[in-house]
Amino acid sequence: MLSQKHLLNQHPPQGKLEVKELNITYEGIETKWTRMTPKSLRKKVTQIHEYTKSDPKRAINEIAKIYLRHRELPVLNNYLCLSYEALGDIDSVEKIAVRNYRSFPRYLLAKTNYASICLRKGELDKIKEIFEHKSDLQSLYPERKVFHYTEFLAFMNIWAVYFYKTGEKKAAIACYNSMKIVDAEHPITRSTKILIRHTWLFWLMGKIFGKERFDKKIDEALQAKQTPSNHQEKP
Repeated sequence: MLSQKHLLNQHPPQGKLEVKELNITYEGIETKWTRMTPKSLRKKVTQIHEYTKSDPKRAINEIAKIYLRHRELPVLNNYLCLSYEALGDIDSVEKIAVRNYRSFPRYLLAKTNYASICLRKGELDKIKEIFEHKSDLQSLYPERKVFHYTEFLAFMNIWAVYFYKTGEKKAAIACYNSMKIVDAEHPITRSTKILIRHTWLFWLMGKIFGKERFDKKIDEALQAKQTPSNHQEKP
């Protein structure tokens, strides 16, 4: 079991990132939301979760068979989001994520799915409202003692992207570093890594060339991309 405070203290962030004790587990855990699933349906839901990774189309088909009778289960909406995202159907992801958040605003994964859409649209002002002005899971859910590592990664990814987009680069890097220690190869961590790499690259190139000179080089490169090549192959 890992502690968020231990993870983040290895890479101290800027003051805007809360750091409190938080226990993270890799074992399966029950929450208020998972307990909403009837015992008779739990094996089926577990199977659907596997399909979201191996066969998202089948996951959607299996959910469709039980959705009308169990649409009050937030986990099914989360699995629909995962499946449609894997298929690249962003419109469906958005509709389901918004609906799930409106129905279950305290469900962590409903929050992170909806926040991801807001970040994609540039609606940064909504992020703090979604997470009730808390960038620490324990503060957000004081009634919980343990969090699953995937919950931690989804939550920290949102804040990493938010801090990056709002200019808090050190806080963004601190979020990523904690994710890397928890699971460096997880797709969420790897997507965050791409963002952080850009942060470091621009910082490093700015140091090498000087900020004004580096900005000029970027402008020149962009202009060159927009200029048609004079060495095109002739028919």
